[in-house]
Amino acid sequence: MAASSDDRGNERAGGGGEEAEERTDGWMTSYADMVTLLMTFFVLMFALSSADTEKATLFMAAMSRDGISAEQFWEIRDMFDPDDFGGEWDDEWPRPGSNDRGGEAAIQGLYENMSRWLEEHEDGDSISLVYNGDHIMLMLKSDILFASGSVDITPEMLGIAETIAELLAAHFVPEDPFEIVVSGHTDNVPINTPQYPSNWHISRDRALNFLWILVNTSDLDPGLFLARACGEYRPIASNDTAEGRALNRRVEVLISLVRDNPLWDTSFSYD
Repeated sequence: MAASSDDRGNERAGGGGEEAEERTDGWMTSYADMVTLLMTFFVLMFALSSADTEKATLFMAAMSRDGISAEQFWEIRDMFDPDDFGGEWDDEWPRPGSNDRGGEAAIQGLYENMSRWLEEHEDGDSISLVYNGDHIMLMLKSDILFASGSVDITPEMLGIAETIAELLAAHFVPEDPFEIVVSGHTDNVPINTPQYPSNWHISRDRALNFLWILVNTSDLDPGLFLARACGEYRPIASNDTAEGRALNRRVEVLISLVRDNPLWDTSFSYD
């Protein structure tokens, strides 16, 4: 049967009802997306138009956080009033001084405070301090710590030993602990008593007594400490003069991030 004039008119007008409706709805989704993006863009432009340079710098850094370090973040963060920005460094990006650089920052801070304390209380002749980035070497002359032939720390030096222990505790980072090695040294003048048959023996007890004060005062884990008896065998000066022998009689405290104790290695086995 031939199609009626009404049917032909519907075909020319794009008949097919549902099919025609699907063709006219599709463009609206893209249009809505474009309008939303434009609105977001203008809101962002408006917000940035009133931002100062420092906040804009922080914003740009935050947009590329993978490209900045924790230290850089806090440098930018400290450029303006914290009350104006409530953000904090999250757990994935710990603040300097813990976790990622904890030990390095702690040992540097310890050195700076030790140096300041020594400048205020010591003349530098009896106690010396060296720092090379990996460790601190604190050297104390035995002549100021102990009476001749004795291993007991004098009352005058007890307070200094306790202050050193308190500084250790104040800068300690449990997540990245450092090792404290206390070494006793003597000159080459022999000792031979029932209690101390050699210089090794007296250097051992002097190191242990100083270590004992550090452990008890700081309340740090005793497993972080080592004591060494070096006797006369690691001199730093000639034993041919009285001045050289005085320098060799010493106690050294090495605070280090380079742990030489094999028990620090969790893979170490007695099997």
